[in-house]
Amino acid sequence: MHSFGSNWCRLESWKRLISFRSLVIVSPVFLLTVKHWTNLVVFVVFAGSLFFLFRKKEIVFQDTIKLKRWRWIIVLTLIGPVLAVGIGQLLRAEFYPPNFDAPLRIAFCAPVFWAISRGWLSIEGKEPITFLWMKYCLPLTLIWTFAYRPSWTTNWGAHVITTYFVDVLSFGSLTLLFALLSFAALTFFWSRLNLLNRCISIASCLIGLYLSVKSGSRTGWLNMPVFLIVWALGFSLPNYGRLKTLSILLITTVFAGVFISSSPRFVTKILSAFNEVSNYRWDNTNLMGSADTRITIYRMALFYLSQNPIKGWGDLGWKDLMNSNEIVQYASENLRSIPEHGFHNEILTSAVRSGIWGLISSIAFFLFPIVWALKILQKSIDVDLKLFGFFILFFMLHMLLAGMTTEVTNLVFLASFLGLTISVLIGESLAHSTAVTHIAN
Repeated sequence: MHSFGSNWCRLESWKRLISFRSLVIVSPVFLLTVKHWTNLVVFVVFAGSLFFLFRKKEIVFQDTIKLKRWRWIIVLTLIGPVLAVGIGQLLRAEFYPPNFDAPLRIAFCAPVFWAISRGWLSIEGKEPITFLWMKYCLPLTLIWTFAYRPSWTTNWGAHVITTYFVDVLSFGSLTLLFALLSFAALTFFWSRLNLLNRCISIASCLIGLYLSVKSGSRTGWLNMPVFLIVWALGFSLPNYGRLKTLSILLITTVFAGVFISSSPRFVTKILSAFNEVSNYRWDNTNLMGSADTRITIYRMALFYLSQNPIKGWGDLGWKDLMNSNEIVQYASENLRSIPEHGFHNEILTSAVRSGIWGLISSIAFFLFPIVWALKILQKSIDVDLKLFGFFILFFMLHMLLAGMTTEVTNLVFLASFLGLTISVLIGESLAHSTAVTHIAN
């Protein structure tokens, strides 16, 4: 009898270890080092969520009308990109499957979100996946990415750090994001972490800053001051007070400054960006610098959108207008061909490709999660729910600001990562909101 009971306990332990929940928990760790890993996770979890939704018979908690509405809003947000591509292609009477690749990865996450928001992957007495990600998995992701040197490549230059399948813009942005989220978790959960966990989190923050700077990419760094302002005003001042908040901000700024100054190439790129923006000529052609090139590309994108706002242009249809007088007066011949791989802006790329449908879907993709996070922070008095709000806000603001200078869903692994992360963060916050509302009633 004792042997049977022990075997049963071991079997249950293995089931918990090898489960959809465990797979989602560890999913960020190999994001930057194992190609196709995140896509595989999304496909597996997508199948599991469908099984859960079709088998689910009982509703544990009754939703309020507002929570039901938000559940549908986020579902539409996740399937919006694939609908936009489909509508644009339908109106243009064309079918180009590659344009569906990344949007489909996000759409696959809609049932995942719905299932998570209904309690899937939640275990009574266990921490939400969101909190486990922030406290343990994101720090481990940075440490693993730093330690696993075989994944690094020099294809982008001898002095540029990235992994073998991740472009430098995405690598720099994501490592900075993970460093900021690890910093937030360290301060939010300080009293719940032991000394070892605190040391690991601090080390991971420094590693994240190092990797981001050494990537040579400025993408996402605009979020650094935004993050610190939101963190200080929204969390630190009410909880730590003015003196401690200023001390932490000073220490963080000093460390960031040390890493930035240690890379002359990174400093040069930052200074050149300011110089190019301030000296940009709106009525003539400009040099082929990084910042002024982006400004010119954005102007081109707005022109293409204005010429075909309903149907969009698909991938390269806009080339019919690339020699228009309106564009030739400020864009050189070489520069006019650069957007063949995108307009270096998530919203504008989607808008040119799918017209107003792409514009609406891409704005909604960032806007609605941010609005949901702000509603949580404004109205909730539950401590854990407020932490959900902060994490969602930090994550989406970073992706929005990064998306202003590059496409954040253009690569399928990035689309899978974004779709899964949004599904977990907002899904668990909705499930927690439902449970809190039930208890309050």
